[in-house]
Amino acid sequence: MRGGPFLMKRFLLVVLIGFPALAADRAPDIVKYRQSVMKAMAAHMTSMSLVVKKQVSDRSQLAAHAIALRDLSGGLPKFFPRGTGSDKTKTAAKNEVWQRFPEFESAFQKLERESNALADAAKRGDANAFDAQFENVANACASCHRTFRVRDSD
Repeated sequence: MRGGPFLMKRFLLVVLIGFPALAADRAPDIVKYRQSVMKAMAAHMTSMSLVVKKQVSDRSQLAAHAIALRDLSGGLPKFFPRGTGSDKTKTAAKNEVWQRFPEFESAFQKLERESNALADAAKRGDANAFDAQFENVANACASCHRTFRVRDSD
């Protein structure tokens, strides 16, 4: 072979790097991933809520929770590709997600903005601003869930 071992190693590198792209994500795995991310976000919200409602007085970890929430909320719509709805796998996502995807993306963009403002308030150490902004984040979550998520009682 012309080029010898160098070209062969280069060819194998290209094949190996490209190989993961050939492995298609399966709908149940994508759903499991996005559900685990959403559960992590819910855990951060619960922790912050306990502080905001003054059930826990230690505010020292609020910035960590707010930053985690901000980072996790970024780009989440990409984990809702077509083919990951309830017709393909078990999910609480309503079909409206894919029927009204621009509106769904807009709801996540609002969550990203509100989460970013929450992280900023936490970094500043402004308890009043944080508590008020937490309510904005909670409302962004609730608004999206009302429209795009099947309630447990549905």
